[in-house]
Amino acid sequence: MKYIYRFALLLLGFVILYCSQKTEPTSPGHQGLILSRNFDSVTVHLNYGEEILINDYAELRFYGVASDSRCPIDAICVWAGNGEVKMTLNAQRQKNNFTLNTLLEPRKFTFDDFTVELKALNPLPRTNRQIKPDEYSVDLIIKPASSVGSTTSPIKLINGNNTDIVKRDMLSVNAASINKDEIKFNVSYSGGCKEHSIELYAFKEIQKTNPAQVTLLLSHNANNDMCEAYLTKTVSFNLSNLKSHLKSTYNISDQVLLIIHDPSGRPLNNPVIVYNF
Repeated sequence: MKYIYRFALLLLGFVILYCSQKTEPTSPGHQGLILSRNFDSVTVHLNYGEEILINDYAELRFYGVASDSRCPIDAICVWAGNGEVKMTLNAQRQKNNFTLNTLLEPRKFTFDDFTVELKALNPLPRTNRQIKPDEYSVDLIIKPASSVGSTTSPIKLINGNNTDIVKRDMLSVNAASINKDEIKFNVSYSGGCKEHSIELYAFKEIQKTNPAQVTLLLSHNANNDMCEAYLTKTVSFNLSNLKSHLKSTYNISDQVLLIIHDPSGRPLNNPVIVYNF
């Protein structure tokens, strides 16, 4: 019995040692990001020593601050000062060192198919506190090096009692604009590991006011994307289908008010857009 007990303790020790040496992919310093050319930008936060794998081949690491002469937030300075950030990028068995600045140039660099720009160096300095090297963190903007023209999707017409088709994953709408038959939305959401689908639906039924009102619903399908990069992009939709429907069904040929809702069903902050045709 004594030997069995000792063997069990020894086995437990090996298990603990093995587990302590494993590093899960989701742990700090091991983030992954697949860039899509449909993204305008991706914002990434890295603490000291952390890294992110971009497009499955480029490992970008924040490994220190070379100098920090930024003006303390509790002081008045004649010059804003500059923070100099050190980055290293390992790709295709080559190591590349880059320097990014908060004020001076360069503030960004391009490697292969993506661009990295320094958005912020944290924390902000104070006169009575020395920032330790491992207390620094950076916010980076990562985006495709060459932008491809965004495609315009057609608006989809549905009955007002058929809203189950709308996907309701979280979506922040930053701005909306219209030009002739094209409506654009600048949107943000969390993700980065899977393709997201954003669609626009319009109710076939209208509110017969003067001018008439049409309800629009944005749909967002995140495809169970569990990554937490903050993505911003512009999506465009063609309203020709809606215009044809309004003309043929309601004999409307001048203008309508578009009442726009986000995927949760809430109206946007400025939900009304005038659609002239």
